Amino acid sequence: MRQMLAAVIVTLCTVVTGFAGDGTLSKPDVLGEENVMLTEKLSKNYDTFIVRDFSTEGAEIVNMNDEEKGKLAEIKPEIVKVLTESIVKHVKKETAFKTVASNTTPKGRAVVLEGKFTRFNAGHGAAKFFLGWVAPEGAKTNISVSGRLVDSVTGKELATFNDTRSGGEGSTMGFVGYVYRVQAKDQGEEIAEFIKELY
Repeated sequence: MRQMLAAVIVTLCTVVTGFAGDGTLSKPDVLGEENVMLTEKLSKNYDTFIVRDFSTEGAEIVNMNDEEKGKLAEIKPEIVKVLTESIVKHVKKETAFKTVASNTTPKGRAVVLEGKFTRFNAGHGAAKFFLGWVAPEGAKTNISVSGRLVDSVTGKELATFNDTRSGGEGSTMGFVGYVYRVQAKDQGEEIAEFIKELY
């Protein structure tokens, strides 16, 4: 009888432990791919949020000729700036961090957002023109980014994400620099929404 009771208790403990999970917060489901390692909301441990400019180094460039690649190289700094400013603006608006800043040395209990552009896709002009918003992702003009939140003191990774932003298809033919700026602004807003859900 005691052996049977012990077996039942062990089984129940195993089942409960299995359902308990690893204690991490749920994914916000805002961005394309998300991983969350946080066990508590950001607001419990951090009062400062710092955004570092996303790198464009090594980003894949798709569906552009040499002339367009040259134009992209010229406006990359502006695209990066638009993304950074959009994240800062919307994190300030959507959270209660005491300090939200960009490219500064972290002070206090700071979480840092760093990342990179992984792809600039100019899309296929004919597909965008004839199919519009129903065109497959690879045929649309889009930017892809990856990023991570880290503890400024320990360097511990708190969350990671990858996302692709399409839209703003104002330029179905010709160079798409304007579209990338619109997409960077929208991407910043989406990243801020991801931060808000973890705040």
